[in-house]
Amino acid sequence: MKERQQNFELLRIIAMFLIVVSHVITHNVMAKHLELSSVNTFLLSLLRSFIYICVNVYIIITGYFSINAKQLKFRKVLNVILLPGFISAILLITLMAFGAINFDIWRIIGKLFATFRGEYWFISNYFALYLFIPLLNKIIHSFSRKELQQWIFLTTLVGVIWPFFIETEQIIAFNSGFSLIFFMYLYFVGAHIRLYGSFVKDLSKEQYLGIYVGLGLITGILQFLFPQIDFLNYNGPFEIIMSYAFFMFISKITVKSTKINYIAMYTLSVYLVHEQGQMRELIWNLPIVDTLIQLSPITFIPAVLLVAVLVFCGSWIIGWTLTKIFENLEKLIYKFVDRNVLVEKLKTSSK
Repeated sequence: MKERQQNFELLRIIAMFLIVVSHVITHNVMAKHLELSSVNTFLLSLLRSFIYICVNVYIIITGYFSINAKQLKFRKVLNVILLPGFISAILLITLMAFGAINFDIWRIIGKLFATFRGEYWFISNYFALYLFIPLLNKIIHSFSRKELQQWIFLTTLVGVIWPFFIETEQIIAFNSGFSLIFFMYLYFVGAHIRLYGSFVKDLSKEQYLGIYVGLGLITGILQFLFPQIDFLNYNGPFEIIMSYAFFMFISKITVKSTKINYIAMYTLSVYLVHEQGQMRELIWNLPIVDTLIQLSPITFIPAVLLVAVLVFCGSWIIGWTLTKIFENLEKLIYKFVDRNVLVEKLKTSSK
């Protein structure tokens, strides 16, 4: 991997860590309806406002690096299809082996098709997006810079600004960001940055960071003051601007560390491990998690972040192990297929 890309590899890691933080809040704090002091409720609103860029920047990165792809890579497609199912199935088998879950062969078989069954909403949408990349690239390259900006501007008005002011997202929406259409929108944003740079006037990294922090504070304060209004959505106006600003900030920093590259290679497996259905239930119901988070009102926010660090590290190690096993199996299969193809070619040429 080229050194100039290491800042974006760091961004992948940051984005995945923020995803884990969001899951600590969603699957533990909010799911268990923990009673919080006013101070911690306010701090939690601030924290949530800063982490909602996590999924957005992941897809913007994809648009940034894939805009010049002309065709799909067959092995990449297979990897996106098979790896989630492999990891999900192995985790289920492991839990069954330890007696945490009753053995069920059909359940295991079902896990192998995790990408298609929607066990991981992000993976299913990402896979669908990946299939459209060559066509999306043709459309984008057919646009002039002005036309591309007009498309993004109109889509922002219809899918980001408008839904914020209506009562039901069934009318005009990106489904709060949980949709393929929204992923395509973010892909166009990333492609524009790669092809033409900033949308209006380029700013310094300090200014981009200031926009991210400033809007994060405003969003968190508004969410705390008006809890009946949902300011925190992936496709929220503030969150879209924050995602763009943070991406542009990262694009302007220099990172020199090969370790960053290696860690980033397996960050997606962090998601595949801790969001696997049975693992998710196991993790967020661990007594140690509840103990840490509910230890003291003073340590509440640090505890949320500590749990996120522990889950991230543990999931990365497990994900790295399972991905390595998958990669070795994949190499054996491809080697076997390539050998048979070569044998058939030799037989044909000898006739």
